[in-house]
Amino acid sequence: MPSERNARIQRALVVALVGNISSAIIKVLFGLLANSIAMLADAAHSMFDSVSSVIGIYGNKLSAKPPDIEHPYGHSKFEQLAALGITVMIFVACFNIMHEAVERAIANVIPSITLYSFASILVSLSISLLISIYERRVGRSTSSMILLADSSHTLTDVFASLVVIAGFLGTNMGFSYADPLAATLVCLILAYVGCSLFKGAASMLVDRGITLDTLMKVKATVNGLSEEVECHNVRGKAVGDKIYIDMHITVKGDLSVEQSHKITEVIEERLKQVIKGTEEVFIHVEPSRKPREKQMH
Repeated sequence: MPSERNARIQRALVVALVGNISSAIIKVLFGLLANSIAMLADAAHSMFDSVSSVIGIYGNKLSAKPPDIEHPYGHSKFEQLAALGITVMIFVACFNIMHEAVERAIANVIPSITLYSFASILVSLSISLLISIYERRVGRSTSSMILLADSSHTLTDVFASLVVIAGFLGTNMGFSYADPLAATLVCLILAYVGCSLFKGAASMLVDRGITLDTLMKVKATVNGLSEEVECHNVRGKAVGDKIYIDMHITVKGDLSVEQSHKITEVIEERLKQVIKGTEEVFIHVEPSRKPREKQMH
């Protein structure tokens, strides 16, 4: 059974998917009617937002599955592999749109911008904006990296639509290159999204370490529990939205195995309270042979 948190995230992603598909359909229909390459480029942007939502839904479903023998650290990295696939698709789309924009500029193709063109892009913009706000609100309340990332991607669709509107205005004012220029700017926004996706996915796939701030917080938390406990060789990695931490700790040499084990349980419980997303803490216990004051040097 999925948790309430996962259920809320899943609902938000489904809402985003329906909204992005609706926005893409509106842009494709009216883009074809207006013969606007800029609007069709924006439609491609919305389609990739839809694919991003699908990956989010799939990733959220996978993350709810418990680790197994083949995937002892869970299934979060499948989401990152899919994100790399989307990145390739985005760059191919950018190339094709840019090629079409250049050809239209050379052929001096002028789109037929009407009041319906403006109305349709404003409706699509409103849908994207509402989806982004909704996803960010649910993402913050559930601490969901998937939702927060998808919200940011959807927000770039709003900026792309604003560029298209500027292109429409330029076309109506007699600037013949306004539409292909707007399409080029939308492609740049798409390329930025692709680069961001690639950077985020690649850092997860190569086991990106925890931030320095998180590392310092781990050390401060453990060392602050007791004067007789000190940690060193602390490191951690992020797998999806989960954090895995391992460390060495020194304790009094005359403690029993049971007492040492209890200390590790207290440390793990405390770190899960302090560091959001902490999934597991692996602790190697070592006997302390020197007073702590001397160990610090």
